[in-house]
Amino acid sequence: MGMVASLLRRYASAKPIARYEEGTGEYKVMSFKEERLGPADLDARGDRCMSTARRRRGWSFAVSWGFEEAAYSYVLAENWRKAALVFSEQAAYDLQFSDERELNAASALLRSARCYMQIEDKEEGEVAATKHALEKAVALLVKKNHLCLAATGCVELAQFYMLHQQLQNALDSYEQAADYYGAYRRANRYCRFKANMVRFMLANEEMLRVNGVLPIKDDKTRFIKSSDPDWRTQVRELFMSTSVIQSWM
Repeated sequence: MGMVASLLRRYASAKPIARYEEGTGEYKVMSFKEERLGPADLDARGDRCMSTARRRRGWSFAVSWGFEEAAYSYVLAENWRKAALVFSEQAAYDLQFSDERELNAASALLRSARCYMQIEDKEEGEVAATKHALEKAVALLVKKNHLCLAATGCVELAQFYMLHQQLQNALDSYEQAADYYGAYRRANRYCRFKANMVRFMLANEEMLRVNGVLPIKDDKTRFIKSSDPDWRTQVRELFMSTSVIQSWM
């Protein structure tokens, strides 16, 4: 999470930043002011980071960092499609070379899913990619016994299933999230409450359809726009709970 907060602070202050220079093993200082930080400049910056990362061979923190830096550049440029794809590529890269990077990959997959959710006119493949990213992230987090973040993924899966009228899957995901939250009572109670709501819908599905409550048509996703006065805060909050280092732990 420190990455996006850092990028946003730099956006506001235009202070110099460190940039990895291919072939030298060193970082050179460049300035956001030099790049002017318009959407096109940020998008191009993401492309440069991606190009550098893809040219390197083998596993390196610099490559994984390059993917992440590129993704956040696309986020700030409001290019959610590119950001989602790059976070997914970062996860695949980390998983390819080391089991020790599975938590980092899981975080990247959660971020990828959240970027996909910010796309207002999602294509069928992007809907499928959202589900896959969430399911893979949860599986990795459970494997690594990081159950609080796994619960976060389950809640987002439940919301995804609700939006796509898969009520039984939504119920299962809310109940699984409650189990993973365990002693975190507030989060546990929230998930149990949502599970009971879905259980009621399943038990009264025919009546709810007659009354127009089902199918669910209201997508309550809050789409982040740079025109919003608090958009930097919204971006921070979007990714805050995807970190494997949680503030309450």
